[in-house]
Parts: sequence; structure tokens; C-alpha cells
Amino acid sequence: MTYPALITPDEHNTYDIEFVDIPEALSFGNSINDAVIHGQEALGLALYSRKPLPAATAIENINKEDNQMIVIVSVDLNIIKSQVKEPTIHKNVTVPADLAEQAQQQGINFSATLSDALREKLDI
Repeated sequence: MTYPALITPDEHNTYDIEFVDIPEALSFGNSINDAVIHGQEALGLALYSRKPLPAATAIENINKEDNQMIVIVSVDLNIIKSQVKEPTIHKNVTVPADLAEQAQQQGINFSATLSDALREKLDI
């Protein structure tokens, strides 16, 4: 996903970064490059559980102040998803023995399969 961001120098000689379309994704850095790297992380975490994802504002439609610059920041949500650790709980389930045996022979992960089925059933 790619979104425009505004970088603003502040009074502490650091650079704030904010996303036009994702107001909760805020960060800063000691340099412009550092702000972009931290902004990428903030963007990924803000988008991680957000559905639907907002459309990106076109650069020519962004209002900025004289001391601000527009940067484009991209984040791979698959990487973010692999890095975020969701809390889990243990559940005991009962399944038919023959079904469990076939699934085990095929190396099917029961927890992952149940989680996928619940997400589908709950439409999330």
C-alpha cells in the first residue's frame, strides 16, 4: 500500500511525519529518512486491522505549508501481518476421528484452519 505523507520540521530539530489519509499514523525521526522509516512502521500498524483501506489522496490535492514536504511511503501489509503477534487463547474442539486423521496425514494445521473458518464465517 502506498500513501502520501507530510513531513514537517519541528522545534527539536526532528521531523514529524503524518499521513493525509490515515490520521492515526503519526511518527517522527531525527532526519527525513528516519521519519520516513518510522512513518512506514506507523502506517503499517495503523492499516493492519483497518477495513476497508482508504483510497490515497492524489498529491496535487494535498495542501501543505511552506515548511512541509510531501513524501510517498509504501508498506507491505503481508510483512506487517507476519510481524504482528496477535493474542491467542487455547480452545479444545471435538472433530470426527476419521476427519482428524485425514487432516493430520495431510499436515493440516488445526488451529490455522479453525481460525480461517471463523474469519470466513464472521466475514472478517
